[in-house]
Amino acid sequence: MNYDLLLKACESSKSGQNCAFATIIETTLKGTPRKSGAKMVVSEDGSTFGTIGGGRNEKAAIEECLKAIKSGKPSLVTYDYFGQKGQSVCGGQMKVYIEPFLIKSELIICGAGHIALPLSILGKILNFTVTIIDNRKEFANKKRFRHVDQVILGRHAQSLQKINIGPQSYIMVVTQGNEYDYECLKAALKTNAAYIGVISSKPKRIKFFNRLKESGISKSILDKIKIPAGIDIGSQTPEEIAVSIMAEMLSIKNKDFLQTDKFKEKFKK
Repeated sequence: MNYDLLLKACESSKSGQNCAFATIIETTLKGTPRKSGAKMVVSEDGSTFGTIGGGRNEKAAIEECLKAIKSGKPSLVTYDYFGQKGQSVCGGQMKVYIEPFLIKSELIICGAGHIALPLSILGKILNFTVTIIDNRKEFANKKRFRHVDQVILGRHAQSLQKINIGPQSYIMVVTQGNEYDYECLKAALKTNAAYIGVISSKPKRIKFFNRLKESGISKSILDKIKIPAGIDIGSQTPEEIAVSIMAEMLSIKNKDFLQTDKFKEKFKK
């Protein structure tokens, strides 16, 4: 693979953008503008680097790359250069393999208590990059969280503000105190995280929302908050609560795959 092309894909990932590769794997005849092995990388914002020949077929491949970024699935497409009315006629066909190159989702847990531990384990099992933030050294340490990617010892909200948070980030606020939770939530609302969840009772939810409204936070932003976090599975233990929270996160992460036919049939019975 061309080094500059791979570097461009890595730069895209580091900037918080997913991307996809389009690679010509087979050509026929001699008329195609590029041959087997030619590659192009397409970023989530539609920008490209490299070329597989330009023109209408490259434009179509870009669209396929954007679809692959959204679905997370590779595909194989065939383009011809025989030309229709008003199109150039080069001759030949090419097969192009479309391969998404996706950023790993990141789970950021503000708090390192009883729920954070099983939630962080689930996050690693499900291939998230996991970060723990807590202001207590007896909790925020690698001995307790040896399985996670990063443990930050410090003030919750301030530490959260120093992290590069993007649309692949999932934030769960589960600290040891309501005021810590509130400060973390305010910091999280300034990001474009895919998920913002807060451990909460109904009175706490009402209190937090009233405070946020008074501070000028709009309803559209408030609607992003999952409070109380998790789906209702009758959770009782920290482990069960962690499962309910992770299930809600996955329902957002995998939203494009919800309502499959097998489950539709189940509910028809």
